[in-house]
Amino acid sequence: MKGFTKKLLLVLSMFLLILPIFSTTVEATTTTVSQQPEMNATAGMIFDENSGQVIYKQNADKKVAIGSITKIITLYLVTKAIREGKFTEEDKLTPTAQEAEMTQDSALTNVRLDADKQYSVKDLYNAAWIVSSNSAAMVLADEVAGSQAKFVKMMRQTLKDWGIKNAQLYNVSGLNNSDLKKGMYVGPKDGENKLSADDIGVVVKHVLDKYPEILKTTSQSKLSFPVDNEIKVYDSLNLLLKGGRDYQSGYEFDGLKTGTTEAAGDSFVGTLPLDNTRIVTIVLDAKGEKTDKDKRFRSTQKLVHYLKDNYEYKKVLDKGQNVKINNKKYKVYDSIYFWLPKKFNVAQLSYTRSSDDLGFAAKHKKQTVKLIVANTSGGYLPFKKADVKKVIHKKTNQKSWWDQIVEFFNHLF
Repeated sequence: MKGFTKKLLLVLSMFLLILPIFSTTVEATTTTVSQQPEMNATAGMIFDENSGQVIYKQNADKKVAIGSITKIITLYLVTKAIREGKFTEEDKLTPTAQEAEMTQDSALTNVRLDADKQYSVKDLYNAAWIVSSNSAAMVLADEVAGSQAKFVKMMRQTLKDWGIKNAQLYNVSGLNNSDLKKGMYVGPKDGENKLSADDIGVVVKHVLDKYPEILKTTSQSKLSFPVDNEIKVYDSLNLLLKGGRDYQSGYEFDGLKTGTTEAAGDSFVGTLPLDNTRIVTIVLDAKGEKTDKDKRFRSTQKLVHYLKDNYEYKKVLDKGQNVKINNKKYKVYDSIYFWLPKKFNVAQLSYTRSSDDLGFAAKHKKQTVKLIVANTSGGYLPFKKADVKKVIHKKTNQKSWWDQIVEFFNHLF
């Protein structure tokens, strides 16, 4: 009996000794770090645009006012119309009297438009992206859809196709409806566009996946625009661009869009190439003094510094490597990279089949599937590709033109 008691005590002692080691191993299997960024905003996120991997998020599912971040959707649809040949960048457009009148209000605009002048699509497009001209966005929306109300319906359908639910979109500019004239909005008179950080992330991934050339416009730190028979130069509202007040060497932002209204506060969606991939930051309603016009950009910088200080973009799988999931082997087509906490052991990663359109391609037997990392702390964007609706040609009883001709002559005799 004494021998058994000694053995039992020995086993218990060994268990207590290895318990801390076991606990450490379990905690390390999740790709997270203890430090959190001091973003100081209502909501936000930082993610990898190529993979959809979310590194950090805060209140990402909360719907908040977005202001002129709305124009990312607006100008996506304008870009789509141009690429589809509905009009060209050289075409000339004329603003309505109301759209021109709005540009006389310094609180609502920064580029003047005149109702008796024509402007190229390219100039209006640049003005809407670079300095967030509301009236320029409206003129373009009118050209695409025939009216702003119809354009808003296009915006809503686009988000629905992308799997975004309960989006609140009432106008093409992002202003509060109370600042707009009749015909410039739909919905309540005080309606304000609202999306979540998750929603915006999905929007940005769709936009940059399909039209990465947009960055050629959003990376411009100056806008040249015709005013009173001369070219006037305006500074971009994105102060993180090279030459901007908040630019930092090594963090070469090339987009994307600011958003500012009373309800939205100071918000910003940024993007930059980093470590051979592309990063997107979202800061919604940055906190601080109202007169502090740099707070959204400082919050953005804190997100990218948090990423660089705590994570590394690391190869986790080699091309042709096998991944085992539930006793099934999947062969990876290409080398796979992932953002991991520094000193994280790659061998601790686990994988699973993707439930949406994100992930990397792998082959199981003759089937190609998509896989994702299963034990990432931030997860992935709730991303899906647009639904492709098949056009069904219904059969009708209408006679062909030849049958109608034969029947006509038959009736003559």
